[in-house]
Amino acid sequence: MSKDYYTILGIPRTASEDEIKKAFRKLAHEHHPDKKTGNEAKFKEINEAYQILSDPKKRSNYDNFGFGYNDGGYQSGYDFGGQGGNFWDFFGGSQGRTGGAEDLFEMFSDVFGGFRQPQQDEESKGEDLYLELTISKKDLGTTKTVEYEAFGVCGECVGQGVAKGYKIITCNTCHGTGQIRYTSRTALGTITRIGVCNACKGKGRMPEKECSRCKGAGRVKAKQKLEIRIPENIENNYNVVIPKGGNAGKAGKSSGDLVLNIRIK
Repeated sequence: MSKDYYTILGIPRTASEDEIKKAFRKLAHEHHPDKKTGNEAKFKEINEAYQILSDPKKRSNYDNFGFGYNDGGYQSGYDFGGQGGNFWDFFGGSQGRTGGAEDLFEMFSDVFGGFRQPQQDEESKGEDLYLELTISKKDLGTTKTVEYEAFGVCGECVGQGVAKGYKIITCNTCHGTGQIRYTSRTALGTITRIGVCNACKGKGRMPEKECSRCKGAGRVKAKQKLEIRIPENIENNYNVVIPKGGNAGKAGKSSGDLVLNIRIK
């Protein structure tokens, strides 16, 4: 079943990042499962929508391909060879073409610039974190220090994942394309498949030598400290979103957010 993430958050498709975050805060506070009026299923749905729409890359994929894209390859839903129709008929009788299936793949390559797979997690921003902070009423209006574990930028390589004295180079396996092309012969003819390069994880570039501390990830887990001002007039189960307070992204990518759930004794 398809989902309209904009409808779930109650925002227009032209909503800005601030409007998306504001809508998420309001709904997450309203439907938090720890509240008497909370709804766990609704809360998860709201969080799912926020995860997609708050990430520029995932939002672009969703806007262009819809819910079926799922950040992992578009799911057409067309029945190739079943009652939905014959695979070759769907493409206008492609079995009559000289190259057969290979021509079909080349046709897609011309239209979409190649079957480039979505890049792996190394290319995404850091994960959002969700923490709970229990306070008493006397803490309202004061500043509290929150300690938690999260991935931070590696101080050894400054988040780049490269050992000192070395640099980022073009991947020798895929020659910078981020893709590996596989060709095999089948009963349908020559089939060409293009997959993500395992050496560089689809980035096309990689460290000449990985940082020994973070193993090339550009981030390490460590204890984090954060000072937060507690508002004076808040209700129990109040959610605060701290931008970029979550895990640092891999290989220098931006950090995720920290969602802090404040509970009053």
